[in-house]
Amino acid sequence: MSLSLSDLINQSLDKIKKGITKKQFELEQLIDETLQIKDYYNATHLLKVYQQCIESKQVKLIELALFDIKNIVDQGFLAGEQIIGEKRTIEIVLDLVMQTQLEKEETIQILMIKAIQAIMTNKKHHIYGESVTRVFQLLINLHSEAFQKMVCTYFARLEDNGILAEDEYQLAIQQQGNSGQLVFGKSKVLVNAEQYMKSLMTSIVDEVQIYCERSQIYEQQLEDLNKSKVIDTTLDEPSLRNVTIDNNQIQVNIVNELKIKNGKFGWCTVCRRQASQYCKDTKVPVCSKECKNIHLNQMLNFSQSHQHSTFSEQYEKDAYEILEMLCELSQRDPQNPQLAQVIIKCKVLSLELIYEALTQSDTILQNKPKLISVLKEQLLESLLKNSLSAEKQLLILTLNIFIQLIWRVRSRLKKELEALIENVYFKFLESSNSSFDHKQYTLKVLNKILTRPKVLIEIFVNYDCSVGQNNLLKKLLDMQCRIIQGRYNKQEFQTSISQNQEIYLKSLCLDNYCGYVRSLKEYCEQYEDAQTVVQVQSFDEQEEAIVQQQQLSQDPLEKQKQMKLEMNKAVEKFNFKPEHCIKHLIAVQYMENRDPKLFAQFLWENRDLNKDKLGELFGSSKEFDQKVFSLYVDFMKFKGLQVDEGLKYMLEFFTLPGESQQVDRIMEKFASKYCIDNPGIYQSAAYTISYLLIMLQTDLHNEKNLDKMTLAQFTNLAGGINDGENLPQELLQGLYSRIQKTPLVLHAKEWARRALEQANQVDQRRRHAMLAKEAEDSLKKWFKERPNSDAFYYVNSIEHMKSLLQQTWSVIFASISVFLEQSEDQQQILLCFETIQAFIQLMGRFDLDEEKDTFIRFLYRYCTNIPSTYKQILGVQTLIKVILQSGQYLRKSWKVALQLISRLEQLHQVVKKIKVDSPYKENYSQEDIISIERLFQQIQYDQIDKIFNSSINLDSNSILEFIRALCELSEEEIKQNRLFLLSRVIEIADFNMNRIKIVWSRMWEIMREHFLEVGCLQNVFVAVYAIDLLKQLSCKFLQQPELTNYHFQKEFLLPFEQIFNHTQTQQQNKIQLREYVLSCMCMITNICFNSIKSGWKIIMSIVNQALQDDQQQMVRLCVQITDKIMEDVSNQQVYSEIYMELIQALIKLTKNKDVNIVSNSIKQLKILVDHIAQIKQDDTKYLDQLWIPVLSALSVLYSDERAVVQQQSVNTLFELLKVHGEQQSNEFWKMILRGVIRPLFDEIQFSKLQFAKQSQSKQQVIQNFKMSFCLFTDLVVHYIQPMQPCLNDLIHIYIQLVLQAQDFLSTLCLDSLKTIVKQVGNSFTEENWTVLIEQIQHLLQQCSPNELLEAYDLDEDFQKPLDELLKEEIQPKKFSFKINAHECTSKQSIQQKCLEILEVQAIRFNKQISEQHRLQILAIFSEQYKISKKFNTNLYMRYFLEQWAMQWNMVNTGPEDFDDMSYNQNALKQLNFINQEFISATVIIKLTANPLEFIEQLIQRFSDAYNGFQQPVHKLETLNGSLEQRRYSESQTIISMSQILFMESVFPILKVNLQWKIVSQWLIQLLKLGLNAQNVENREYNKILINLLEEIINCENNQF
Repeated sequence: MSLSLSDLINQSLDKIKKGITKKQFELEQLIDETLQIKDYYNATHLLKVYQQCIESKQVKLIELALFDIKNIVDQGFLAGEQIIGEKRTIEIVLDLVMQTQLEKEETIQILMIKAIQAIMTNKKHHIYGESVTRVFQLLINLHSEAFQKMVCTYFARLEDNGILAEDEYQLAIQQQGNSGQLVFGKSKVLVNAEQYMKSLMTSIVDEVQIYCERSQIYEQQLEDLNKSKVIDTTLDEPSLRNVTIDNNQIQVNIVNELKIKNGKFGWCTVCRRQASQYCKDTKVPVCSKECKNIHLNQMLNFSQSHQHSTFSEQYEKDAYEILEMLCELSQRDPQNPQLAQVIIKCKVLSLELIYEALTQSDTILQNKPKLISVLKEQLLESLLKNSLSAEKQLLILTLNIFIQLIWRVRSRLKKELEALIENVYFKFLESSNSSFDHKQYTLKVLNKILTRPKVLIEIFVNYDCSVGQNNLLKKLLDMQCRIIQGRYNKQEFQTSISQNQEIYLKSLCLDNYCGYVRSLKEYCEQYEDAQTVVQVQSFDEQEEAIVQQQQLSQDPLEKQKQMKLEMNKAVEKFNFKPEHCIKHLIAVQYMENRDPKLFAQFLWENRDLNKDKLGELFGSSKEFDQKVFSLYVDFMKFKGLQVDEGLKYMLEFFTLPGESQQVDRIMEKFASKYCIDNPGIYQSAAYTISYLLIMLQTDLHNEKNLDKMTLAQFTNLAGGINDGENLPQELLQGLYSRIQKTPLVLHAKEWARRALEQANQVDQRRRHAMLAKEAEDSLKKWFKERPNSDAFYYVNSIEHMKSLLQQTWSVIFASISVFLEQSEDQQQILLCFETIQAFIQLMGRFDLDEEKDTFIRFLYRYCTNIPSTYKQILGVQTLIKVILQSGQYLRKSWKVALQLISRLEQLHQVVKKIKVDSPYKENYSQEDIISIERLFQQIQYDQIDKIFNSSINLDSNSILEFIRALCELSEEEIKQNRLFLLSRVIEIADFNMNRIKIVWSRMWEIMREHFLEVGCLQNVFVAVYAIDLLKQLSCKFLQQPELTNYHFQKEFLLPFEQIFNHTQTQQQNKIQLREYVLSCMCMITNICFNSIKSGWKIIMSIVNQALQDDQQQMVRLCVQITDKIMEDVSNQQVYSEIYMELIQALIKLTKNKDVNIVSNSIKQLKILVDHIAQIKQDDTKYLDQLWIPVLSALSVLYSDERAVVQQQSVNTLFELLKVHGEQQSNEFWKMILRGVIRPLFDEIQFSKLQFAKQSQSKQQVIQNFKMSFCLFTDLVVHYIQPMQPCLNDLIHIYIQLVLQAQDFLSTLCLDSLKTIVKQVGNSFTEENWTVLIEQIQHLLQQCSPNELLEAYDLDEDFQKPLDELLKEEIQPKKFSFKINAHECTSKQSIQQKCLEILEVQAIRFNKQISEQHRLQILAIFSEQYKISKKFNTNLYMRYFLEQWAMQWNMVNTGPEDFDDMSYNQNALKQLNFINQEFISATVIIKLTANPLEFIEQLIQRFSDAYNGFQQPVHKLETLNGSLEQRRYSESQTIISMSQILFMESVFPILKVNLQWKIVSQWLIQLLKLGLNAQNVENREYNKILINLLEEIINCENNQF
C-alpha cells in the first residue's frame, strides 16, 4: 500500500531515529530539524539526513537510507530536476547511492542496486551523460540482472526521445514506408502527445454534438407537453457532460466520422468505437479496460513529453557509450585461466544486454550512423568470436543477436551480414567439423529469418535479384534441401551426427520450410487487408500525414532483378557450354558483342560456374578465350602472397586442365599478373617457378608415383631460373615444405576423402578449432574478393513476391516430395501437406500457374486408386482444402481437382447405404470397401457439395476455368455412363446465376456447348436427361429480370434450338427428342411467361422449325405455345421483337391439315396484326416489314383446296387492308399491289387450273373468285386517294392477268376494273387515262379472235350473200377448220368488257378526258364497229364456224373443264359480236363529230335487220331452215338492241337536227319498218319515234 508524502517522511525519519546511536547527536538533531519543517511539497529536504546515514558507515542506517531513497524515487516524491549547486537533485541522489558501492554487506549491495535501478529507470527524471557510464561500469562488475532493465530503459528512451536528421529521416521513410508515425523534427513522444491532444479535442466535439442533439430532443418534448398541457416531473434538462450517471438521460442516435453509432457514453476516445463505459479518473468515455489503460498511459506520457524532448543528442550519446562498452566486454579474452568462467559470465551478460538493447531499438538506432558504426566495427567482430566459441550459451546468444541485426539493421550491414551467413553459419551446416548444436541452432536461426516475410523479400531483392551478389535466399533454402535429401548420411558426418540427430535436423528444416511458406501467405493476406483499409481512408486523413512516403524508383530495381534472372540462366548455359552463355549474354543485352572484358566480369562475379568448364575455357588457345582469362586474372589480388599462395588462391576459382599446353598458357598469365602485383620479387622466374610448383604438386601427391621428388631434386630444377641466378634456398625450401604438406589444389573426391579421414581421426575440441579456422579463412577470402556493397533496397509491398516464389518453389517441392517419401511421422506428414496447401494458395495468388499445377498434380498422386494409407487420406483432405480455400487460383488445375471429386463420388456410391445394390460394388473387393469406408470417416461427403456451393466465391476468370474443366470431365464421365458432373453443371449454373451478365454470358457459352454436345448424343436417355436439366435451369433463370439492351435469355435458351437442329440420333429417336425439346419449350412458356423477353426468339425459332416437320404431335405443341402467347398479346406482355417469328409460326400453321388449326391461326394472325399496327403505328419501317409477309401469306392461302380456308384468308386479307390502309403511304400500296394482290391473282388463277384436283364444287370456286374480286374492288374504291399513284400499276396488273387467263377470270378482272373506273374515275389523272386507253387497246389487239375474223377465205360461199345461198339447198360442210370455242368466246367476252370500260370512260367521264383521248377512243370503237358488223352480218360463215367449234370442243375438252359453266354455255352455240357492235355504235355516236353520217349507217343496219326478221322460215330440219331460223332470231335481237340504241343515243341527236330533211326521212323510214314488223314492238321506242315525227310536223306547219 503506497503512503502519502508526509507519512512516508515521518515513517522514514522515525526508523532512522530509532537506529542511531547516542554518539550520532548531529544526525539526531538534523532529524528533529527536518521534522519541524511543515511547508514541503517533496522529499528533497531529506537528502541531508540520508547523506549522513550513508556517511555513518553504519549498516543499519545505510540500509534504511537506500530503502527510503528507492521508495521516494519510485513514488515520485523527489524534485529531481531541482538544481542544487551545479547538479540536479536526481544526480545528487545517484551519487549518494553510489557511495555505498564499497560496502561489503550483501544487503547493502542489493539495496544499492535496487535504488540505482529506480533512479535510472525513473520515467520522470532521467539520468544521462557521465553518470550513466559510471553506473553501467559499476553494475557490470557486480553482474547485476538489474542491468537488463536499465539497458532496456535507455534504449527505449532513445527511441522515444530521439530525433532524426533530414537525411536519416528520408532513409527511415524508405525503410518503413509512410506509416504516419514518423514526423520530421519531432520525437516519438511529441508525436504521441499531439495524437493524444487530438483525441481529447475529438472527445470534446463529441460531447458538444451529443449535447446539442439532446437539447433539440428536450425542446421538442417541452413543446409537445405544452401543447398537451401536461406536466412531466421526470423530464430534466440534459447535462452538458456526455459522461453522466443520470439514468433518465435523453438517448440520442447519431454516428461519428467512421459511421459508427454512438454508445451509452458516446464513442471511445481511443479507438472511436461505441463507448459503454467511462474512466472514473478522467471522466472520458472508453469501450474497454484496454482502452482505459492506453488512455491513462497517454495522459501520463503527455505530462512528461516536453520535459525530455530537448535531450535527443544526449540520449544518442548515452546509447552509443552503453553499446560500445557492452561490445568491448563481449570481446574479452581471459588472460588468467582461473578467471575464464568469470570472463565467460561477463560475456554472457554483455551479450544478453546487447540483445535487450537491440530488441528495444527501432527507427532511431537503425538510422543513426554513429550507433551503426559500433554495430559494424565492434559487434560483428564480437559475434564472430563468440559464435566460434565452444560455449553453447555464447553460441545461442550470438545467434539471437544476429537475428536482431537481420530484423532491424540489415539495410546498414548488407555486406557484413552476408559475410556471416555465408562464411560462418553456412559453415556450421556444411562442415563436418561443426557440432550438432551448431547445426540445430543455426537451423533455428534460419527459421526466424524465414518466418519474417519482409526480411525475406528484402534479402531476395538485395541479394538474389542483385547482379554481382550471391543468391543468398536460394542458398539458404538449398542448404536445407540438401539436409532433407540426406547430406548428413555421408560418412564424414557419421561421427558428429547420429541418426536421431539427423532426423531432428531434417524436421527443423521442414519446420523452416513450413514457416517460410506460412509467413509469406500471412504477409500477403495482411498486406491485402491493409490495402483495403488504405483504399477506404478519407482524403482528409491522407492530408494529415505531414510527410509523404518517398520510395526509390522501382524501375532500376526491376531492371536489375530481370538482369539477375538472366545471369542465372547464363550460368546454367555456361555450365552446359560456354559458347551458349556468350550468345545468351548478347541476347539479353548484357554486352553488345563478344566483349572479353564484360564476359570476364561476368565470370568473376558468378561463383556458381562449373570449375572444369572454366579451366577448359582459360586453357583454350583461342584469342578471345585468352583475352577473357587475362582480364579475369586482373580481378585477383596477389600482393603480399608467396607464389604458391597466389597459385593456390587462383586455383580455387577453376580447375586446372590436364593438357600441358593449356597449363602452360595459364601459368604464363598468372606469372605476368603476379609480377605486376609483386614487383621486384621475381625477375624472370615467376613463370618458371609457377610451372615447377605445378609439377611438384603432381609428383608429391600422385598416389601412383612411388618415387617422390626430393628437396634437392626440386632445388636442382629451380637452379638458375632467375636470370641465371638461383633463388634463395630458404625460399625454395619453404615452397617445397608447404606443397608437401598441403597441395595447391585438390580434386573434389580427394577433398571428400581427406575430410572423411579428418572426421574419423580428430576429437571434438580439435574439430571445433578446425571449424574456427575454416570460418576465419573463409571470411578473409570473402572480404578480399567482395567489393563494397551497393545500395540497399527497401520493400514495403508484395510486388517482388512473385519472383521470389518463382526462384524458390522448386527447392520447396524437392524437399517436401523427398520428405513425404521417406518419413512416416504423422505430424511431419501433416506439416508437409499444410505447407503444400499454403504454397498452392500463394502461387495461385501470384498467377504462377505452372508451378502451382506441379504441386496440385503431386497432391493428386496420393488421391488415385483407393486412398487407404495415412498419407493418401491426408493427401485427399489437403486437396479438398486447397479446392475450398484456393479455388479461385486453381484455373487449369480445376480438371485435376474435379477428377478427385468425381472419383470420390464414385467411391461414395460403393458404400452409400441407400444403394446397397450399387453396380460399382462388383468392381471392388471387401478390403477395398473397408478402405473406402475408412476414407469417408475422415472426409465429410458434404464437402463435395461445399466445393460446388463455394463456386459463387470464385472470381470471373476462375469460374470460367472451373466450368470448362467441369464440362470436359462431364464429357468423359458420360462416355462411362456416369452423369454426376453433368448434374453438377446445372447446380453451378444455378448458384452463379446472379453474377454480372457479361461473366454469366461467358460461363454459359462454355456450358451451352457442353449441353449441345450431350443433347445431340445418340444415347437418347442421356440426351433427354441433359435436356431435362437444361429445362429446370431455364425455368429458374428466366424468372430473373432481363437487363435492357442485354438479351441474354436468347443466349441461354440457344442450346434448345441447337439440339433441336443438330441431334444425331436415328429418325425415330430424333422425332422423340424434338418432341421433348418442344414440350420443354411449352412448359417454359407456361411457367415463365411473364418474365420471358429475348428468350422468345429461341422459343419461336424452335416452333417455326418444328412446324416444318410433318408431325402433328409437334404441331399441337406449337399451337399450345402460340395460343399461350396470343392469349396475352393484347396485354403487351409479349416481347415485341418476336412478332415476326410469331407471324411466321401462325403462317405455317395456316397450312396445316387440320382446318380448325388453320382457322384459328388465321384469326390469331389478324388479332396479332391489329395489335402490332396499334402499338407500332409510329414505326413505319417496322410495319413495312410486317405487312408483306402477313398479307402475302394470306394471299397464298388461296391456293388451299378447302373453300373455308380460301374464304377466311381472303376476307382476313382485305379486312386487314381496309382497316389499316388509311394511314399507309403510296409506297405501301405499291408494295401491296406487287407483293400481295398480284400473287393473290396468281393463286386464284392457279386454283382455277387445279380445279379438277380440288374437292370444291364449281359454284364454290366461282363464288370465291367473285368474292375475292369484289373485296379487292371495294378496297380500291375505298382507298382510291392513297392508291391513286398506284393506278397505273393496278391497270397493268389487271391487263396482265387478263392476258394470262383469257377466261372467266378475265371477265371478273375486267368487271372489277370497270367498276373501279365507273366509281372512282373522277380520281383518274390524264396519265391514268392514257395508260388505261393504251392497255385496253393493247388488250383488244392481243385478245382479238383473229381465227374467226380471218375465216372469210376458208370457203368461197362465205363471201356470198345469205339470200343468194338460200336459193339453193345448202349442204353440210366437213370439219376442216380447228376453232377453240372456249378461247374464242373468252376473247369475245374480253373484248366486250374492254369496250364497256372504254364506254364508261367515254360516256361517263366525257368532260374529263382530253381531245386526244377522245380521238383515240373513237378510233378504237370505229375499228371495232367495222370488224364486229362485218362478222355479224356474215351469218352463213358464222354458222359453219360454230359447228366446227362445237365439234373441236367436244373432241378436245374433258367433262370437268372449268370453262364449261352455265354462264358460257350459250356462247359456245353462237359466235357473234353483236354486243361489241352496239357498244361501239353507242360510243361512236357520242364521240363522233358528224353523228348524222353514222346514224345513216345505223338506220341501214336497222333496216336490214327488219328485212331479215320479216323473211319466212322454211323447214327447220334442213340447213336452210336452220340458217333462216338463225337469221330470224338474230334479226330480232338486233332490232331490240337497235331500238334501245336509238332511244338512248340516236333520237336525242335527231331531235336536235329535225330541221334536216334527211332526218324526217329517216324517221318516216323507221316508222314504216316498225309498222311492218311484228313481235318486236317496243312501246317506248314507238312513243319516242312518234313524238319526233310530231315535232317535225309541227315544225313544218309552223313554217308554212
